[in-house]
Amino acid sequence: MELVPCPIAGDRDFAPWIEAPDRFDLSGPSWSIVRSSSSGLVMLNPRPREGEAAKHYPPQAYDPFIHQGNASSARDRAYLLTSSLLLGLRASIVMRGLRKPAGSVHILEAGCSTGRLLMRLHRDYGIPVQNLCGIEPDRTSSDAARASGLPRIYGTDLDRTVFGCRFDRIVFWHALEHIHRIEEALVSAQSLLEPGGMLVIALPNIGSRDSLHYGKGWVALDAPRHLYHFTPESLGRLLSKHGFSVTDVRAFAPDALYNAWYSEKLVSDISGRRFGGTGAARAALQAALSVIAGIDPSKASGIVCRAVRSSQEPGISAGILPRDFSISAEATR
Repeated sequence: MELVPCPIAGDRDFAPWIEAPDRFDLSGPSWSIVRSSSSGLVMLNPRPREGEAAKHYPPQAYDPFIHQGNASSARDRAYLLTSSLLLGLRASIVMRGLRKPAGSVHILEAGCSTGRLLMRLHRDYGIPVQNLCGIEPDRTSSDAARASGLPRIYGTDLDRTVFGCRFDRIVFWHALEHIHRIEEALVSAQSLLEPGGMLVIALPNIGSRDSLHYGKGWVALDAPRHLYHFTPESLGRLLSKHGFSVTDVRAFAPDALYNAWYSEKLVSDISGRRFGGTGAARAALQAALSVIAGIDPSKASGIVCRAVRSSQEPGISAGILPRDFSISAEATR
């Protein structure tokens, strides 16, 4: 275990936020989530050390690690089907605004899991697989990504990998909040982007309506796997510190559905009550309310943030939002 400073403010001035269970080990100890008094960033502290993290990712229960080769239940197959239907939307968000011949496009996904998004970019947009790179520390998932036809999948950290090219898009799709050395990752991303390139970051929003509603039962707390919990504002401050300007933040409505369903199940498990039809009805209601709340992306369950390299030097505007920071309710255009 380790105690770490706030990556935005650099200090250790924290106030308690909430005690959260590990949803895969409800009989185990709770985890302390705190809020930086200086920056407002919410984060897990103390947290497992980087070398201890893998044991908290159960391979048969952690959704991003599920693939056709290990989907052993109806629930796993339903997850794969649902997520497959969303891959096209995710790919379109990554590609939005990119005007280059497919053969010259280079994309890097940090935390690519089994490589399904990268393969969808290849199939839908014709980007050569040798131009699609992924970072995935889980050995089984990275092997599955390579077996699917992606040769450039690396098990090393972003700042410890030599790619031999720069990228038009660097994607952190529900990955940034997992990264122990988050500042080093952003420094590397800044240097790896092509001029005009863009970060695409999807993550849960700790300022969301459903986060406030579910409290310690909000599934997206996901302690101890989620190390950081961002709002659009705190994410903008971190990116600004590392030389990025946020261009827009948009709600990603499918996250509201996932988070409501599994938060209701988690609350049922914590309280020892049956989920059943009543739980499903509660989840449907909360999902609808969260989607409506997401008209204001600062209250959305999940957000997608796009950022470009700033003209300012990294660190100059640390702690403040970039001037061109904007929030949009659109999810797909």
